Amino acid sequence: MILLAIVCGLLLNTSKQNPIILDQQESTPQSKKYSGEKYVSKYSYKKVNDPKAALMTSNILHATSLEEETVAQFRGALITLFGQPQRTSQNFEEAYGYIIKATNSTGQSWILTAYEGPGGPAIGGDTEKDSIEEVAQDLLNLIEATKPADFEDVGYYEDTGSTIHYGCKEQVCFYQESTTEQHPADE
Repeated sequence: MILLAIVCGLLLNTSKQNPIILDQQESTPQSKKYSGEKYVSKYSYKKVNDPKAALMTSNILHATSLEEETVAQFRGALITLFGQPQRTSQNFEEAYGYIIKATNSTGQSWILTAYEGPGGPAIGGDTEKDSIEEVAQDLLNLIEATKPADFEDVGYYEDTGSTIHYGCKEQVCFYQESTTEQHPADE
């Protein structure tokens, strides 16, 4: 009887000292690689062509799973959504970058970056701005639900001596890595 009272007391406890922790995944949907499912974004997004807009941004989240093809899918989806990136490089530690403005229905806006850097594809933003993580997760969900455009690129990782050939064709993405000592001159 005492045990039952303790259990009931814990379940009914509404004090702020012992809150019942809810699963945080309910508020932010899990991201997934492209599945062909429609995703309805909470925000509108557009590419911004002002490099100064990204000055206060930093990495918020890495954008891919461990499957290498998702690296190509991420870039192909960005091309579908925003066209060609504002900057590109054959050095895949800074392969490409987009500056993106997100706006909600009340007119509040955030600056995000979508790029491929040393840690792979990622989304960045001003980490001091309220709700930026939610906006970044929404953009990632939109990217992962977007059909990738056809593209093909070759680049390198200087620190590993790897050459990467990746892209997407007719929504099938590929990623091939080979080791080499020679790297093309960066453009």
